[in-house]
Amino acid sequence: MDAYSIWPFFACMGLLFAFAASPALSMADAPPGQGSNRLAALDGLRAFAALAVVFHHGIYYRTFLTDREWGGPDVPGFYTLLGHAGVAIFFMVTGYLFWSRLLRESGKPAWLPLYLGRIFRIVPLYLLAVSVMLGIVLFETGGGLNVPLAVLVKQVARWFAFDFLGSPDVNGYPNTSLLLAGVVWTLRYEWIFYLLLPLAALAARDRRMHLPAISLALGVCLAWLVLNPTHWRKIEVVCPTLFLVGMACASLHRLDLRPRLPDRLASCAVLLLLAMTFAGFSSAYDVGPIILLGFAFYLIASGCTVFGLLTSRPARRLGDISYSIYLLQGLVLAAVLRPVPMRAIALDSPLGYWSLLLLCALLLIAVSTVTYALVERPGIALGRRVVASLPKPADGEGRAAPAARS
Repeated sequence: MDAYSIWPFFACMGLLFAFAASPALSMADAPPGQGSNRLAALDGLRAFAALAVVFHHGIYYRTFLTDREWGGPDVPGFYTLLGHAGVAIFFMVTGYLFWSRLLRESGKPAWLPLYLGRIFRIVPLYLLAVSVMLGIVLFETGGGLNVPLAVLVKQVARWFAFDFLGSPDVNGYPNTSLLLAGVVWTLRYEWIFYLLLPLAALAARDRRMHLPAISLALGVCLAWLVLNPTHWRKIEVVCPTLFLVGMACASLHRLDLRPRLPDRLASCAVLLLLAMTFAGFSSAYDVGPIILLGFAFYLIASGCTVFGLLTSRPARRLGDISYSIYLLQGLVLAAVLRPVPMRAIALDSPLGYWSLLLLCALLLIAVSTVTYALVERPGIALGRRVVASLPKPADGEGRAAPAARS
């Protein structure tokens, strides 16, 4: 077995789903009477997206342990695309859920409750993750100042700005961002998407305009990517393109334009689209894979369960805790793989590395279950109480509604 073999990933996924089905993760289940009204398949899809990013970073971590390089030429395209596809799915899901909400409310939602919902959903866990990261940095740097105090304050402050001000090294600790596996950059694009929703909402106010408007914007982005395939700022167009794919699916569904396929046939189509993506590309940040993943997402958002896998209890549990899995993965990878004895085991043999990577994933799921129950879920509940305490809007000025989760 080679360290970069593909089959161990599928073996680990099977073991992780078996673990997720156990009573040990019952803390992640919604309390009776508080079931989600979201599409169950999208929750399950989020589970696969989060774990795809984890194994993507897990493979990249091996090159970091050997030569301090994140990724590298030895990593096969499968694992690079795995992480890219996971991020792409997260963005599509976000675009779909929030555009669906705007369409339901004719482009006039209650904006304050929407943004408060986002804050209470995202910020508590982020504050915890960054605080733990800073605690590790303080410990690893000896508890003293390695940079001027004013510089340290600025470095720490920038970390609480969701990457809008960058994610700098802190107190001279190299590669500080890798303690969070470098995932913070995606949250910046999430917030940009939320901040642009009021502008996009203008197109949601007319039933005849929302699909043409989204289709035009999506077409412009895809055309730019075709004409600028190697542009150094390409990711700044890829991210809105992925949001727009999800939004286009929501517009199609709003107009009741969805495939009427049996689940088995739709499931086969999804697997074929994924096989074409992974066989033909090494990155999901190009037009071809975006289109293929977009069609697969459209089928899943239309109700495809991939032979029931996406709506299974393990998938739904992992989907609920996917934000914790995504945000805390770097901390667990660092805790398990960086200590000298563990690093020696990891680099001694491929079997040793994959055994530790499986251990990381199991620990991550366990920790994420706890943080979901003790941090995320209370944050969501607090946000709902705050929203419920707001003055009720006058008729026609929008209505308070629970914010969509992503």
